[in-house]
Amino acid sequence: MTFAEKVLQLRVKLQISQMQLAELLGVAYTTVNRWEMGHYKATKLIMVRFDELCKKYGVKFDEKGTKE
Repeated sequence: MTFAEKVLQLRVKLQISQMQLAELLGVAYTTVNRWEMGHYKATKLIMVRFDELCKKYGVKFDEKGTKE
């Protein structure tokens, strides 16, 4: 599963917008949009925040067929 897919899946599970996810992670809305479009990947610091957010809300990803 790519990071772009994880970002979208997290938003779907939490039922939040790109803007809301951006606020939770402390990044710009355009950054979240670029992640979902696969144009950019998050920094290590943001990946830690992303993982913590997933843990906080109990979101887990199916890692079968990992593309990263």
